[in-house]
Amino acid sequence: MLKPLFAYFTDIHGNSDALQAVIDDATRMGISRFISGGDMIGIGPFTNEVLERLCNLPSIKMVTGNHDESILALKYGLPHPKSHSHAKQHHQWIAAQLKDTYAHTLNALPRELAFEEEGFHFLITHYPYKQGKKESSISEDPFMPIVSKPDSLAMKELFKGLFTYDFIGFGHHHILHDFKVNQTHLVNPGALGCNKVAEARYAIIYIADEKELKIEFKSVAYDQTNLFKTYRELEVPDGAFLMRAFHS
Repeated sequence: MLKPLFAYFTDIHGNSDALQAVIDDATRMGISRFISGGDMIGIGPFTNEVLERLCNLPSIKMVTGNHDESILALKYGLPHPKSHSHAKQHHQWIAAQLKDTYAHTLNALPRELAFEEEGFHFLITHYPYKQGKKESSISEDPFMPIVSKPDSLAMKELFKGLFTYDFIGFGHHHILHDFKVNQTHLVNPGALGCNKVAEARYAIIYIADEKELKIEFKSVAYDQTNLFKTYRELEVPDGAFLMRAFHS
């Protein structure tokens, strides 16, 4: 028998239709607890809609990602990371759309969540941080470079020093990661809101009878018509590129 703990997703990237598909699917399965691994906004056009749906969930925990923090930097007149200069115009557009209430909500979120449940230790982080950079501003590019070809050996090096946890949920790299190093599950279900096919991805975390963690990866089909229509109607900066690069 499997006991569900929570649904884990990451990298919604302003895609409210994909997010709703995941919420509906998880709810049908009796899951009411959700955890987000960051990058709730940026890229997609539904900034406030995504944050409203997340904040209205009965139980939600979130950490910030690089897009969230880059947009907040512009919202509050702080330095924007040079590594994201190619996205600055787009981030400025998102920051202008972002309601103050949700900006305050995002700004209050942590970069990491660590908690214990049922004897298991969990860590949620958007991606590992460079040595000594965990508290640095986003303008200093605190995240480690993305490992382009992840494997167990690369993950062992990337998450070095964190293998006291039983589960590490992360995102940032939009592809699925499913690794186990010693007793630690390293889980990135792939970006929920950015996929080359019209499917929203997430994971369900279970405890099995034998007191082991079990991970189920899910992909939920959704209709992209509204997403593409809104990109065009709102004249999202770099919208044609974003649709092509992240959704088709």
